[in-house]
This record gives sequence, C-alpha cells and structure tokens, in this order.
Amino acid sequence: MKKSPLQNLKKLLTELTRKQYLFIGISAILILINCIAVIKELPVIPLLTGGAVLAYLLIFHVDWVMYLMALCTPFSIILSSKQIHLGLSLPSEVIMISVTFVFLCRILYDLHLDRKLLRHPITIAIFVYLTWMFITCVTSQIPLVSFKFWASKIWFTTACYWMCIQLIKDENKNILRYFNCYAVSLAVVVIITTYKHALSGFDEDYAHWVMSPFYNDHTAYGAILAFFVPITGCCFFLPQNNTIHKILYAILTAILTMGLYFSFSRAAWIGFVVAIGVFIILKLRIKLSWLIVGGLLLGTAFFYYADDILYKMSRNSQDASGNLTEQLQSISNISTDASNVERLNRWNSAFAMIKERPVLGWGPGTYQFVYAPFQKSQFKTIITTNFGDGGNCHSEYIGPCAETGIPGMLTVFGLVFCSLFTGIRTYNRTSDKTIKLFCLMMTLALITYFVHGFLNNFLDTDKLSLPFWGAFAVITVMSIKSDELKQKS
Repeated sequence: MKKSPLQNLKKLLTELTRKQYLFIGISAILILINCIAVIKELPVIPLLTGGAVLAYLLIFHVDWVMYLMALCTPFSIILSSKQIHLGLSLPSEVIMISVTFVFLCRILYDLHLDRKLLRHPITIAIFVYLTWMFITCVTSQIPLVSFKFWASKIWFTTACYWMCIQLIKDENKNILRYFNCYAVSLAVVVIITTYKHALSGFDEDYAHWVMSPFYNDHTAYGAILAFFVPITGCCFFLPQNNTIHKILYAILTAILTMGLYFSFSRAAWIGFVVAIGVFIILKLRIKLSWLIVGGLLLGTAFFYYADDILYKMSRNSQDASGNLTEQLQSISNISTDASNVERLNRWNSAFAMIKERPVLGWGPGTYQFVYAPFQKSQFKTIITTNFGDGGNCHSEYIGPCAETGIPGMLTVFGLVFCSLFTGIRTYNRTSDKTIKLFCLMMTLALITYFVHGFLNNFLDTDKLSLPFWGAFAVITVMSIKSDELKQKS
C-alpha cells in the first residue's frame, strides 16, 4: 500500500540525527531573522549572516564556494566608491578574495603543490606575467592604482586558476559542474536580456546597454557568449552523456548562440568565426607548416596592398546597425563609425605612450588616467573623453604594452602561446576522448577571446577572468593527465 506524503514526512523526521535537527533549527531561525531584517531595512544583519555562512563553507566545503562563485558571477553588480577610488563586483569578487585567502592559508599549513604543476609552461607563464606586472607597479606613474590593479590580478588567478586546479584535478566531473554553473546563470541573463531587447523590437541602439546591470556593455556581453558557445557545444559530445544531458546542452547552446547574435558585438562574431576555422583545421589535420606559409603569404599581401586597403576602408561609410550584413560591413569603416574611430584614437594614444616609455610603461591599470594628453585631434570623436571615464585601451595587447612596456606585452603573448600550444598539442596527442574534448572546448573558447582581445579588453573584470583563467586550469590539468597516461601505457 502506497504511503501518504504525511507518513513519508514522519518517517523522514524520525531518521534525522541530532546534528541535522540542530542544522535545520539554526537555518530556520537565521532565515526568520533575515526576513525581519529585510522588512525593517536593516542590511547589516543579512551581510553578517552571509559572511558567517561564507566563512563556514570556506572552512568545511570550499568546493561549494567555487561552484557558488561561478554561479553568481554573471549576476554580480559593480559597487564603487569615488572617495576611496575602489570598485568591487559583488558578490563574486568578495568570494574570490575569500578563496584567495583560504588558498594562501592552505599553502602555509597543509597544501603541497605538485611539482609537475609548478613546472608546467602555463604556470611559469603566469608567474612571469604577474612578476613583471609587479615590477612595473613599483615604477608606475600612479602606484596606488597599479598595486590595486595587480592585487585584483592576484585574486583572479588564485581563485580561478590555482583553486580551480585543486577542484578539478581529481575529478573531471567537477570541470563540468564549475563551467555549467556559469553557463546556466549566463543563459538566465541571456533570457532576461533578450526579453528586454525584444520589447524594443531588437533595436541596435538598445543592444549597447540592454544587458545592464549584469554586463556593462554589449562587447563584454558578446565576448563571454562567444567564449561559452564552444564549451557548451562540445559538452554535447562528451562520451558519458545520456539523452537528457544532450538535450540540456543543446538547449543551453541554442540560448547562448541566440544571445551572441543579438549582442551585435562585431568583435565577438569575428572571434567565434575564427574559432570555427581553427576547429575545421584541427579536424582536417592540416599541417602547421602549411598554416605558417599561408599566414606569411597573407601578411605579405596585406603589407604590399596596405595603401589600397586603407584607402577602401576610409571610403567605407557604413555605420553599425541592426542588419547583419550592414553590421559586418561596418567593421572596416574607419571614417564615420564612432566606435571604430575612437578605437583608433585609443590605439594611437597608446603608441605615443609606448614611444615615451617603451620598457616599463606607465603602470598597470593607469592607461585610462594618463592617455588624454596623447590624443590627436584628427582621431577624436563624439565619444572621446579627457576624464578617464570612457574605458581602457580596447586591446589586450596594446594596452599592456602601454602600461607595462614591451616586456609586459611579451608576457601576454607568452600566455597566449603556452595555452594554445599546450591545448592543441594535448588534443592531437592524447587518445582519451574526454581529455581530447576538454582540451578542444577550452582551446576554442580561449581563441574566441584572444581574437576579441585585439579589439577590446575585459580581463580586468570578474565576468571574463573567471572562465578565462579557469580554461587555463583545465588545459594544464588535462595536459598533465595526458602525459601520465602515456607514461603508464
């Protein structure tokens, strides 16, 4: 005879231990107190409660904290104070700082890092990148800004690379849990954004801000969507998936692809197309020597016909619009498209800054505060500003060169080379299907951002840093596992 829900509840209650009763009781009291505090508009109590819960999880369930960090990052909102010149993305960066503190404490007491991990090319590249950045903080034009910028890089890399490695090194399923947490939250943001955008008739002007407050503009929004579409798309083909998993990944990929299209981010589209091209090259097993020869021929042709190309670009007057064809045509418009011309203004200012300080640069994070005097009148647009409030250099390569000198730019290229070389090398050499697929998805995701990085820069934000450094962690772990499997066979 089938038991009633009341009987099942009674049975469940009789099976609970004293600790479980205590946990339920304390949780109920805390929920009641916080509900009253919210009604009475007393924000201190919920903040203290949240801090206490976070501290408990950090001590006893740090893996839950990592998933929580990934889950809440797409919803995080920046709160800043002009008095202390500090802004934090809450709650994600608070969690990252807490996780960094726990990691450092564990290093001092009980955590021994694997030598294979410490000697890995990607780890070494990150060490060199952060070390040179620290050196240029000392010589910075505005040291306080630079050290705050460097500190943010420390908690980004520690929480999203080092702690991520500790999370995923023993269990591949944790990789899926970690990135799925971000992807599901991102899908919710896409649904909200697309609904708001639809109310405007998918107007292109609305596309620039409709994703606010979750993402500050359509380029950052497009960049993260281009990053995640290869990940969720590749997850569809994981060997251990059942039919339900495949359906869920297909739905997730469709939602993110829709968001990518309606982001109207030209740089994100280009990055995604290049990733598809690399995927085709990997599948066709085209030799590297052929690619190098092709790249050299293409570069030579561009150099030879540079004057003609620039002349045609200057004659292009197609501005960005909601039409896909016109949006793509506007990419090469350097005459009337304000976004493109302003980007040239930022780059031209950066080149002038590099010329003046080629080795040590002006200091990490200082570009937006010092570039204004280097602007030239012929590159100024209606969106030009002299007050350091219009964003950064719009390049992950030119910006670091201006801020940390030519050696700093080389450390960035070192990160690009080490991650892509390791990812592609592991993909080609391993016979394990799961390792192969994880390397493929992370490599393609990074390619979308490395291409996007020529036109924009977002690695100073939690939104992009979490999956970016997480992808580095996955490639590092997969390459070590692949080498271990080869040694056993």
